[in-house]
Amino acid sequence: MSEQFKYNRIKFNRKGGQKEYILKAKKILNLTESKLAQKLNISRRTLTEWKNERITISQIAAIKISKLINLPIPKNHKVIDWRLHLQKAGRIGSRIKLEMYGSVGGDEKYRKEKWRQWWKEVGQYKKNPKGFQSIIKIKIPPKSKLLAEFTGIMLGDGGVNQYHISVTLSNKEKSYISYVDHIIRQLFGVVPKIQKHKHAKAVSIFVNRKQLVDFCQEIGLVQGNKVKQQIDIPIWIKENRNFTRECVRGLVDTDGCFYTNSYYVNGKKYSYFKIAFTSASLPLIYSVTKALINFGINVRISKNHKDVRIEDGKSVERYIKEIGTHNHKHLEKIRKWKVALNGKAPVC
Repeated sequence: MSEQFKYNRIKFNRKGGQKEYILKAKKILNLTESKLAQKLNISRRTLTEWKNERITISQIAAIKISKLINLPIPKNHKVIDWRLHLQKAGRIGSRIKLEMYGSVGGDEKYRKEKWRQWWKEVGQYKKNPKGFQSIIKIKIPPKSKLLAEFTGIMLGDGGVNQYHISVTLSNKEKSYISYVDHIIRQLFGVVPKIQKHKHAKAVSIFVNRKQLVDFCQEIGLVQGNKVKQQIDIPIWIKENRNFTRECVRGLVDTDGCFYTNSYYVNGKKYSYFKIAFTSASLPLIYSVTKALINFGINVRISKNHKDVRIEDGKSVERYIKEIGTHNHKHLEKIRKWKVALNGKAPVC
């Protein structure tokens, strides 16, 4: 294969064409982005850059995709000669360097000697800047009950950014913060960073790992705004009853609440212990509803379709028995409710 054919780039005839071509290949082949990247012999990050159209796709990759899906490359595309591509990149780099340093070029041997001297005397002793993570591979866990619970937590109070994942909780939930920290360590073999919010009574658990971001997307979590993308429980969890139980627990432990509804009738006070799960994603509301019903738990969806409520006593008891909670905040409310049932204390 000639060098020119290997490194030429393809420029599609319209914006969005390159992204559509890659997504079509992914859909036809029924592959994750990681698997498609492997077939093209490129990194996952390179495929993401192509999909987001930050850089143009290589000609060899475009041809390989065409053969895999048995469809031609879209018409009216341009082939950019790799030599012209390098010349253009070189001119841009030289211009930036000239603006920054006032010169271009220099003695490469001298620069390397100076770098080695700096590394020996200073560099190797410098600490990494705050927030910097060295390139260490995470542990890739198999699909399990613990991973399903982590997925529920992420669907609830989690977020997937371009280079990190996070879970944001109330700073009063100290034991649950420790529990989530423990789950992440156990699943991925990394140590999260705990960061307190300056202007809110909240704490974020961060992991700065691009590999973990990619993995989270592979298991069905989304990058960016969860409400706009109308998130849902991933299929691999829905298909397994045990995984579903763990995921629902993670969701309710983060975006749910256990509460007492009290009212008076003819001067007599009535109090009922209830559970609610709240989300602005309709698919998630419906999936949680269906899952709870499958566990024999009666539920009601609120009029605004943002709450799933468990209101009758037997269903509340069944939820606690069948699914339970790992959040100490909820456990404490359950304890008070059980004490109240025995007439030893009021429900609060």
